Amino acid sequence: MNHSEVDHTVGLSGRYAFALFELAQEEGNEENLIKINDQLSMIGDAIRSSEEMQKLIESPIFSSSEKFSAMQSVLKIFKISEIVENFIGVLCMNKRLFVLPDVIDAYKTYLNQLKGQVNAKVISSSKLTAEQEREIKSILQSRFSKDVEMDIEIDEDILGGLIIKIGSKMIDASLLSRLKSMQSMMNEV
Repeated sequence: MNHSEVDHTVGLSGRYAFALFELAQEEGNEENLIKINDQLSMIGDAIRSSEEMQKLIESPIFSSSEKFSAMQSVLKIFKISEIVENFIGVLCMNKRLFVLPDVIDAYKTYLNQLKGQVNAKVISSSKLTAEQEREIKSILQSRFSKDVEMDIEIDEDILGGLIIKIGSKMIDASLLSRLKSMQSMMNEV
């Protein structure tokens, strides 16, 4: 897979994700790649749901070894594979643990690209019904001519509507965006 094919995975997190992805490919088949993605997703969920975890990965106060020791405790709970544990150790030792959430997203993008899929992040002001999810997925699949995997987030701050992010593209149909646009137009008058 050509690293430059996925434009939003460039940069530090993209390079780390690509290195892990290539290592995982060397170590096994697509099933192994999926297993690693699932493990990374569990770690990502743990980070998003824990303020302490977020502070740990972002704080310069903790040493690399303290961060890795704390991460190992979490990894043991999830029974994470040696390849992922070693990878997180490398991030810690290189003082790059803060990129882990972006690495997780980039890895998923590489896996989806290998499977002929795209990943869409859908941000809604409220929980979507199953029918709304199917409709959005159908529209995105016809637009991108690929199978679409959706990650749905709730963000009440957007007030209404949706924000959809696919790679470097973003569709902002949120009420907050429209209000800001109207405010900007009114300021010009």
